[in-house]
Order: sequence, then C-alpha cells, then structure tokens
Amino acid sequence: MASPNLESLLATLASNDVEFIVVGLLAAVAQGAPVTTHDLDIVHRRTPENIARILDVLLNKLDARHRGRQDVLRPTAEILAGPGHSLLQTNAGPLDVLGAIEGGRDYDALLPTSRRIEISGHPVYVLDLATLIDLKRSSPRLKDQMVLPLLEETLRQSGR
Repeated sequence: MASPNLESLLATLASNDVEFIVVGLLAAVAQGAPVTTHDLDIVHRRTPENIARILDVLLNKLDARHRGRQDVLRPTAEILAGPGHSLLQTNAGPLDVLGAIEGGRDYDALLPTSRRIEISGHPVYVLDLATLIDLKRSSPRLKDQMVLPLLEETLRQSGR
C-alpha cells in the first residue's frame, strides 16, 4: 500500500467545501506537536448539504471504501448522517469520518474549541491542543496515554 498523503486528503476535502474539524493526532501535528500519524480523523457537520458534499468527495474523488472488509463497501448518506464512525480507506490514505466523538460532541459542539489554519491554501479547522489533550487524557487506550506528555509540552511551549 502506498504511503498516505494526508495533506492531499485534507486539501481535497477543504477544496470541495466539506465542513469538518480535524480531531486526531494530525490536529496536534498541525499545531507543532512532534508526533506522527498515518491517518486523518475528522468530525463532519451532519447537515444534508454537507453530507451530500462529503459523500460526493468520498465516492468520486477519493474512491473511499470501508477498511477491513473483503467486499467493497462504500459510505452512504444514511451512515454519514448518524453519530457513528466510518473507518475508510481512500486513494490518499486512511480516513476516519466521525459523526461525533466522546460525550456525543459533534461538529457544532467542537467548533468553539477549534482553530482555523491553512492547508494548501484552504481553511481547515483543527481541534485545539487543550481539548485534544483532554480527550487523550480520558482515553483508556495506551497509545493515547503515551502521547500525552508530548502534547502537553507542545501546549506549554505554545503559550496557549
């Protein structure tokens, strides 16, 4: 499998007016954290218009299909309208499309704790480091606990 091109994946979503917030480690990378990631995690706005835009991008530009299946299962508007997670493989790399994250927080709930940055000339929202740290701190996953010191140090050094 080819190496993921997460910047291209972000730019494709943003250039097609998909409303989303980067919520995984790529949000930390974008804010200067010295960590790596191999996938893109986003929470998308679940309005009918945005679901139509993201579905068009997923199917027609990114060749998205659900990961870990023998058969090819494509995302649908019905699935994207719910709060669940769609774990996808695209032609630019792995993409996790989340309707909501911990505590049922959806796009509108997360937007006030997000920062706007530019990727390839397009505005993109990323979850701020303090909120990302709070999410990782409450996670039972070892990989989330292991990255916490790096995220906390990045936040301290940024002065935010």
